[in-house]
Amino acid sequence: MMCLLLTGSLAAPGIAAAANGDDFAVREEQALRAYSSAINQSQRHGRYRQARALFLTQSGNISSRVEAWEKASQQWVLGWYKVMALADLQKNISYAQFEAELQQLLRDQHDGLLRLSNDAKVVKAAADGALELLGPANTAAVPPELSQYASVVQALTQRENELRTAITQTSQIPTSRMARHETVAQTSRQVILARVRVALLKTGRYPLEQTLSSVQALLAAEQVVDPVIAALTQAENDMNRFALNLQVFHVEESLTQSRTLCASSQAKLAPLTTPAAYVAQAKARATQLCSAIEAHASGLLSYGIPKADLVYEYITVEKASLTSLCKTSQAPVACEKLAVLASLTLPDLKAMTDKKLRFVEFGWSEQFKAAKSN
Repeated sequence: MMCLLLTGSLAAPGIAAAANGDDFAVREEQALRAYSSAINQSQRHGRYRQARALFLTQSGNISSRVEAWEKASQQWVLGWYKVMALADLQKNISYAQFEAELQQLLRDQHDGLLRLSNDAKVVKAAADGALELLGPANTAAVPPELSQYASVVQALTQRENELRTAITQTSQIPTSRMARHETVAQTSRQVILARVRVALLKTGRYPLEQTLSSVQALLAAEQVVDPVIAALTQAENDMNRFALNLQVFHVEESLTQSRTLCASSQAKLAPLTTPAAYVAQAKARATQLCSAIEAHASGLLSYGIPKADLVYEYITVEKASLTSLCKTSQAPVACEKLAVLASLTLPDLKAMTDKKLRFVEFGWSEQFKAAKSN
């Protein structure tokens, strides 16, 4: 619209000048400069609208992500109230049940904090993309060729600056609060033992010294176990997804990383001995997850299917959704790159080296993710 507004009235001065006998070459150069300036401003306006959509209107926009993060953050804080209520021994339950509930609540809090951290990173990445689309603040003067539209150009600059500020401030909310959440998590764990001690002195529900020793051991073990199990669970989920999608190079790379993770995880869990049942369960779960990772990878790699065929099938399945994903009039740049990769035929892929096939597979994965996020 801005381009039509600006360019639609550029021809009239040229016609008038022609009638007065002006030099054609000069007029042509002036018209080209004016047209180029108008196109540049139109492109600026288009990028502004895309960035604004990323921030406010499109599905999964930055504002809604931050709002969802804040709600999840509030629920996570409330989760610590549940932990403290349990530590106060408000429930008349056996110690075994108390310990089981405490384990579950602490695991929920650990996983919740991990999700908040990951979601904060997603928000920051989306904001960085929107800010990159906007580009740096425009400090250039209005081009002389567009002096009669100075107010329009200046208004666009103002809107860009306002949007840039809004994106920056809003996207910083999750990141700025994560450090405080980490402190809350650490402090809350330290408070649990003290509250259990006070409750035991009041109620005498469980043997004092034995209970305090068991709770302390659980808190120490949980600090090791929960991060290990969370990392292994994520690795197993990723490997399962890669194998199902026939992402052979992702599987190979992930398998190497997962084997290193499994070895380090076993080393971290090995020194733990108490609480015996909790530690045994954690070690068994770690072994199970590592075995599942190997099974997922073997299930794809053992077929002996050529890598070119697997890459082709992976892209073929996903490119079916390209039409709906990239149907907008302002489709992201990623869609253009995806279109190039989607045009590759099976013979094209069979002619490639493994290095090039890996580039195609990872390139498709990254661009498809970028297109979905936009």
